[in-house]
Amino acid sequence: MPRWIAITIADLYNSKVAPLITAADTTALAPGQTGRVAGVIADVTLEIRRKVASANQLDADVARIPGGLKPLAVDIIFCRLKVALEMDLSPAEAESLKSRQRDLDRIASGIDMVDAPDNPIASGSVMQSSNPVQSRADERRATAKKMGGLI
Repeated sequence: MPRWIAITIADLYNSKVAPLITAADTTALAPGQTGRVAGVIADVTLEIRRKVASANQLDADVARIPGGLKPLAVDIIFCRLKVALEMDLSPAEAESLKSRQRDLDRIASGIDMVDAPDNPIASGSVMQSSNPVQSRADERRATAKKMGGLI
């Protein structure tokens, strides 16, 4: 069984966010936009990999994160999807998001370690995003209020 995994929409459906996924991929999309969830997953994966890379070796597959960080990734994705739908985070969700960010900071500082990658990235390689997401000037952005002061 691999130690590093790619977060998928199926992982989100297996957690508490099934109705939110459907709403995020169907509600108020811009012309030509097919959904939000895949882009949010890619963004969160990239953010986690950047934190992990600070003190740990990365897997060569840019879509993979340490398997132990799956619950953390799902929680962050959940909060980002709520913000994308202009929904306020509950106090519990805001606190959970802060806690998850602290966890990532501990990993980045080397206080907490993650599992070794299944396919380590070659030394000196540059980390890349597997699914770069571009934003448009007219898209709504997260605000401090929506993220519970977490921006």
